[in-house]
Amino acid sequence: MADTFESVRALSKSFISKIEEKDIHENIVVNGKELNSPYWIVAHLIWAESFLLGNAIGNPMNKYEWLNEYGFGMNPKKIKSKPEYSEVLRVLDETHEEAMKYLRSLPDSFLDEANKMGINFSGKTDNRVVIHHAIRHEPMHIGQLTWFMKSKGMQTV
Repeated sequence: MADTFESVRALSKSFISKIEEKDIHENIVVNGKELNSPYWIVAHLIWAESFLLGNAIGNPMNKYEWLNEYGFGMNPKKIKSKPEYSEVLRVLDETHEEAMKYLRSLPDSFLDEANKMGINFSGKTDNRVVIHHAIRHEPMHIGQLTWFMKSKGMQTV
């Protein structure tokens, strides 16, 4: 599963690298709905990876208090902590490296154990389903990022 997530992250990083820093806080509107900015998307990916592949499966990753403002259910308009984008990108890499190292260290039997947060996906609460969700979650947000890119006339293929 770590190899699959690494493949997902490589594609994500490719798209993230194409966004110019001057555009990172911009929100586009589609059919009257404001979408999240590239900055928010990247920060949220960090939060999600640290929550799902850290806290939820037994590897607490709570080094950066500001990440809590980018979790699910948080209002992007009320965010107070906005570190420099270079710091966000650094933490993206750091968090991923730590999560992958932990994931690769686990025995296969760990996948069938209950996750530490009681997270339930389709009636399942094991570590496997949490890891699966982490893998499938990221591309959904990268899809949002590619909508942003297309709105700016940027190449996505």
